[in-house]
Amino acid sequence: VFVVLIVVRGLVCAAMSHATYQSKWVECMQELMEQVQIEYLPAEAAENGQSFEPGFQHFALLYIKYLQIYRKLEDCHDQMVHPQKRGNIKKVLKSTIIRILELKQQLIDYNLRTKNRFVALDEVLTDLKLNPETVEWKVPRYFLDGKECREEIEDKQHKIDHWLGVFGMPLDPDDLMDKKDPFEVGLTTDQAVAIIQKNERGRINIVKAEHRCTFFKASRKDDRSKKAEKDGNEDPLESQVLAATRIAAHWKRKVDRRRFVKMREEEFEFLGMAPPKKETKGEDVIEDMAKHRDRRKKMQEDADDVFEKALKEQLEWLQKKKGSDIKAELLEERRQWILDFCQVPEHGLKFPEKFDEFYQRFDKEPEEDEGEKGKDGKAKGKDAKAKDDKAKGKGGKKGKGADEPEEEPHEVGPSPVVQQFVEQIKQYTEQWENKDETNNFDQRHDLELARKSVYPIVEAELRALVDDQMREELANLKILFAESKKKKPKKPKKPKKPKKPKPPKKWCAAVGLITNREDCVPDLVEQAILKKVKPCVLEDFLGEYHFLGAMQRSHLPYCPPPSTQMIRSLIIEHCVLPLAQTDIRQKAPEKLTARSLLLYGPKGSGKSMLARAIASETGATFFDLSPSVIEGKSTQGKTGSALLVYKVFICAQDMAPSVIYIDQVDQVFQGGKKGKKGGDANAPSRIKKDLQAAILQVKKNDQATEQDRILFIGCISKPPDELVDVEGLRLSFDEKVWVGFPEYGSRVVLWQKFMQRHGVTIDPAKLNISTLARVSEGYSAGSIKQTVDRVLTARRVQQLKNRPLKVQEFIGPLSRTAYCWPEDFKQFREFDFNITGEKEMNEKRLRDEQARSEAAAQKKGKGK
Repeated sequence: VFVVLIVVRGLVCAAMSHATYQSKWVECMQELMEQVQIEYLPAEAAENGQSFEPGFQHFALLYIKYLQIYRKLEDCHDQMVHPQKRGNIKKVLKSTIIRILELKQQLIDYNLRTKNRFVALDEVLTDLKLNPETVEWKVPRYFLDGKECREEIEDKQHKIDHWLGVFGMPLDPDDLMDKKDPFEVGLTTDQAVAIIQKNERGRINIVKAEHRCTFFKASRKDDRSKKAEKDGNEDPLESQVLAATRIAAHWKRKVDRRRFVKMREEEFEFLGMAPPKKETKGEDVIEDMAKHRDRRKKMQEDADDVFEKALKEQLEWLQKKKGSDIKAELLEERRQWILDFCQVPEHGLKFPEKFDEFYQRFDKEPEEDEGEKGKDGKAKGKDAKAKDDKAKGKGGKKGKGADEPEEEPHEVGPSPVVQQFVEQIKQYTEQWENKDETNNFDQRHDLELARKSVYPIVEAELRALVDDQMREELANLKILFAESKKKKPKKPKKPKKPKKPKPPKKWCAAVGLITNREDCVPDLVEQAILKKVKPCVLEDFLGEYHFLGAMQRSHLPYCPPPSTQMIRSLIIEHCVLPLAQTDIRQKAPEKLTARSLLLYGPKGSGKSMLARAIASETGATFFDLSPSVIEGKSTQGKTGSALLVYKVFICAQDMAPSVIYIDQVDQVFQGGKKGKKGGDANAPSRIKKDLQAAILQVKKNDQATEQDRILFIGCISKPPDELVDVEGLRLSFDEKVWVGFPEYGSRVVLWQKFMQRHGVTIDPAKLNISTLARVSEGYSAGSIKQTVDRVLTARRVQQLKNRPLKVQEFIGPLSRTAYCWPEDFKQFREFDFNITGEKEMNEKRLRDEQARSEAAAQKKGKGK
């Protein structure tokens, strides 16, 4: 009976989960219908002659709403069991991602800070009364959980582990952190001896002081005992009453203190100044959620296996039962077309030259329409030319102003993705809206829908067979009905030999030198270029939301460092999504498909962690081309460095998605003077030219393939000097992100989170986190983490009950970690101002203002 109850309870819970995600899916599709109607508002207003000019606010509202729909759809796809529903949800989910990226491009175009890649939405969220978590991205979990993706990632990991074992290299993943301990102080022998002697002298003095204390305590005790012997005539009852009074007073004070401490803690908890007491264990809840998700994943796999078997069965059934009928219909259609073609007087009772004309006839009508449009377009083109000539005539005499390219017009209105939404909503309405699933407890597939999905496959296979058969019949008919009397055909002239096409220009000197691409993997593993990295997620990049981001980024002359939320959003939208899926890379806006990413900021700010997070979130292979890794490798001859870059690039193509990481990339882009023989053969700058060429080989949009899922990531930890080729960096890297030290709110969050990882919950009444946040201004997140790890050792955590934490304990270790000096901050700010193109735009704006003021002054002078 107990077992039966457990099974029934499990079925009820599963049914409740199915119903929960079913209702969430219905809610998403209803919200999507509303969004599609809003998308068509500008077009409807234009048709009715009304003015509707969408701007930043309009696109921001659409962006936020689509992001909310995306999060719900992602949950539904991750948790639903029904295989056909998950397939439909996945299509809508991908379309939603593409539309969000298109809206992000619109937001960048209408950004308050011109052409800035970071968009501040704090004012819009305030108007909508939404939390900052609303605009937080969540990487789709099917990037790693999908069956094909999971198997591909496991194969790559097994291959790397195999070669690491062959070469006797450690299997532990690399965290890309600096192995130098900041708390380790380098001392000479004399300095160490002096410190030991000093400590020894102090220890001896402490022992002497302890001996003196024990001597004085013993003498006082003797004096008290002698005095007690003299005063032995006192009443013992009075001494007992005095002792009991003292004990009672002490105990009462202790009880009152406990009561007041409890009252203070309850008051702090009520006001939100202290964390609530853990009545229920949060870790147990998280573990239960993880177990529940694993159980549903197992149910998904079972349902998918059953569905795949059913598809095969339906495929065989259609081929046996309906195959002959479908084939007969296709043959009849094609034979009838040949007869109709021969009966047309214009064709002169001749058969079609090629059977492919059967399909080409459907393309004639659209071509004719385009031709008519072209005729009209010529006239329109003339009018447009005349208008352009007039405009040029007005402004053409201004010299340089006429040569400057015009700004690209913003595309306004529904995109093709919105039309996909309409079709997907229609499909949902026909198939699922009115379907009763109350009795489908196991969420098994629908047999009729499975048969409909297989029908096009059977039809395509039979169509290919019928087309081949019809080509043979058409050739036989031509031979059979050929004219009986024919002139002897003349001997055909010998065709001219076609000119050999010129070979494509090599982008790298090493192209063609590698015959077997599979041999590159063991070479790169042995050189520690292809490596395993410690996994992490973008949520580990901690920080607080910027609630004044829009005001600061629009009014200040220098753009402040972006918040952690802005950095996470940009990396997911511009890097992670195009890297993880080829179809997203092909359909996403070209400007949002990053081939390369430059991260710059002080040491310990989280640049290497972001590179590891990108690789972990997408299941990418990790290649390390940092100067410290390639030092002394592939330095032979002219093709040594080219061969190194080429090996990494073709291996990254074969093992895509891939991340190629270059730490201290400013050393690669050094523009120093070369010697007579071309400079140092071991210098990191030897790979600069080939690296730039390799980045350009990565394709975007429709030209992108599976092998183009490659991302180059460069990191800079100190302000670049004058020898660095800043222009080369600007042209080579598509996205530039300034990862600065955290501001006050983020520092508060970092101190709390890092202490919680050691199992320490902070009480504001006992430890002032605000003071730590103020003191740690200028220190990076890595410095704060090193400080907490240094102080909160296992022994110190055990002593917290007897000895609470104090702010002074963190000051000393914090002072030994990396610090961003104000001079370095200004240099990073100037570098960001230059490399993002804002300096150039600012100078251009100043020149235009000066030209306008001079023109106004001249006009005023002529008037006088």
